[in-house]
Amino acid sequence: MSSPIRNRLHLFGIRSAAILNVIRSTALVASLIAATSVHAKDPDWWPKPAPRVSEDVLRAEILVLTASFDTRLRVDNSAVLQGTEIAAEDDLGLQASQILAQGELTLLPGDHHLVRLSGLSSHRSASKFIEKQVVFDDQTYLVGERVDSELNLTMVGLTYGYRFLVRDRAELTGTFGIQVAQVQANALVRSRVLRDAESGVAPLPLAGLEGRFDLSKRWSFEGRVQYLTVNIRDVDGSILDWRLGLTWRMNPH
Repeated sequence: MSSPIRNRLHLFGIRSAAILNVIRSTALVASLIAATSVHAKDPDWWPKPAPRVSEDVLRAEILVLTASFDTRLRVDNSAVLQGTEIAAEDDLGLQASQILAQGELTLLPGDHHLVRLSGLSSHRSASKFIEKQVVFDDQTYLVGERVDSELNLTMVGLTYGYRFLVRDRAELTGTFGIQVAQVQANALVRSRVLRDAESGVAPLPLAGLEGRFDLSKRWSFEGRVQYLTVNIRDVDGSILDWRLGLTWRMNPH
């Protein structure tokens, strides 16, 4: 018959063996999990997932857009002698819409900042027999005269944006920047060799909001709205720029 001490030693031996088996099993499971974790990292040759829109560092884009124009012009000879306000599209026959190309180069340093350089140019011309008398600067254009007109707009801008919402597939950005706009207007009556050309350059401050959403690896949906206004000396104008677009990424990087 075993003594109580022997029984205790025997039970202790059984428990020790059981604990040792548990430790060995735990170590085996841990090693399997570690091996699985190492494998989950993927080797260098493993295909990498395509970067999302929020992971871009540099974007070089060409935008093709339809611009609608509603242009009001008035060139005064002096503060006392005001010219005639012209609706360029109705009175002079200039195009009311035009397909334009805009180039943009966007740098995205860090997770939330955006710096963009952009350029846009529009050239419109028309020839029309005018239906009202027009005083343009110090020249007078009579009813029934054929007026050849030209109106060109060139805009170069630098914009800063803060991406206050950045997700794996989406981003929302508030922007502020300066657009330098150059306007050239020209009106010519060939029958009287009458010609008057005006031009001006003005900085236009703009504030806006824009967002992007990834639809797939190469397709993204984009929305943007910007408001530009200026009132400097004899130049007074505003531009509302809003757009919805679909972007195709030629290079996923």
